Amino acid sequence: MQWSEWKAKLQERSKLIVQNCRQMAKSTIDRTSTYIQTHKKQTISVAAGLAFTVAAGASAQYYYTSNINSVYHVFVNGQEIGVVDNPDVVNSWTKAKLEEEQAKNGLSLTLSDYITFKEEQKFKAPFDNQAALSALSDIADIKVDAVKLIVDGKVVGYAADQATADQVLAHVKEKYSGVPVQAQKKAAVAAASLSAPAASSPIKEVAFKEDVQTELDSVTAAQVLPADKLEELLEKGTFKQMTHTVVEGDCIGCIAKQYGITTKDIYANNPGITENTLLQLGQQINVTAIRPYVTVQVKENVSQKETIAYTTQINNNDKLPKGETKVIQEGRDGSKLVQYEVTKENGQVVDRKIVKQDVIAQPVAKIVERGTKVIPSRGTGRLSWPAGGYISSGFGQRWGRLHKGIDIAGGGSVMAADNGRVTFAGWDGDYGKAVIIDHGNGMETLYGHMSVINVKVGEVVSQGKKIGVKGSTGDSTGVHLHFEVHVNGKLQNPMRYLR
Repeated sequence: MQWSEWKAKLQERSKLIVQNCRQMAKSTIDRTSTYIQTHKKQTISVAAGLAFTVAAGASAQYYYTSNINSVYHVFVNGQEIGVVDNPDVVNSWTKAKLEEEQAKNGLSLTLSDYITFKEEQKFKAPFDNQAALSALSDIADIKVDAVKLIVDGKVVGYAADQATADQVLAHVKEKYSGVPVQAQKKAAVAAASLSAPAASSPIKEVAFKEDVQTELDSVTAAQVLPADKLEELLEKGTFKQMTHTVVEGDCIGCIAKQYGITTKDIYANNPGITENTLLQLGQQINVTAIRPYVTVQVKENVSQKETIAYTTQINNNDKLPKGETKVIQEGRDGSKLVQYEVTKENGQVVDRKIVKQDVIAQPVAKIVERGTKVIPSRGTGRLSWPAGGYISSGFGQRWGRLHKGIDIAGGGSVMAADNGRVTFAGWDGDYGKAVIIDHGNGMETLYGHMSVINVKVGEVVSQGKKIGVKGSTGDSTGVHLHFEVHVNGKLQNPMRYLR
């Protein structure tokens, strides 16, 4: 009941009481008049006194009743803070205060404290509206309706509403998955309706590794973060940037240990600082530890064509000199299509599993024969012809001087005349490109004027092994091979040993 209605009823009741009192007084006076007619003067004074008493009582009753009023004790969370004459005083103040704060913050506000009233009717009951409102202003806890983000059971921040919270979480996922917010919403609807994901998308799943929950709550307006700040908080784990001033004796590892971070954190926060950087006294180092509150885990199917490397098959050949190889069949790589399930956490690959693989082309093995025949470095003493062709100049005197060997004219390959070890391979003055073989039995052979040399010093060659190609290098008048034989250091006619 409103105060105005109650007051009107109280005044009406008071009038009725006064009317009753007047009627009682009139009745008394009438009876007294009758008595006076009988007793006359003796009773006049008594009647007059009685009438005055009744009238005075009625007047007092009216005054008392007229001054009974209702007041309301105001309680906040069960604790009395003051007395008002009407609950509307508090309700109006509360409404105005919430509207004022809402205009400042643009948020939906609520008064978190529990306000109750207790009515009391009393003669001239005291109240003080201003004192009650002042006390309420001091303790009233005005909060906003917000949505708190809970990660693994820990509250990490507050969003203005559920839509903002959902948008922030979707943006964090989008950053590491590349899946737009709208597509995430469609995927969520599809998942809810048990629809299969789009076959064209390689993304199988986008989710937070941690348990992320949202709940409604009431908090101070200062605790509610804008969407961009809340997103930054989830990604970095902190807004606070900490710096360290380098003092004598500092090192990167020491500073990292001091702040409970890693050296990698310091390098990441301070471009230009490496493990080789010389720190300077007074230098400012950013020691903020970035530890994201959430980890976006993305699972996707990735298909790629891969090479199947060919294998090499080696077979022994006892007819091929030891140390030599011969390719019988060239190898050829194959190919396959491999499908992986790749798991990424905040953009970094942490796992890769093969789901299936299909061979496109089988590899072809390379086949190589490896020589096992042991070639002795000691010659037989019987020389084979080192080249094909005809003898254009023999051993002996020629043009007034000794011709130390024989010349075999015509082109073609040059072979070792007997088993032995190469002791020289290179340019030898008038001989041009030449090779000398020591046959290990006191005999040496020399091959001169070659265009190409196919052996190197120290190599063991067998009789008939190709050691080069005929040419016309050095002091030569045409393509031919100059062939010499030395036995125990003395020149010999090659014809005595060739067969």
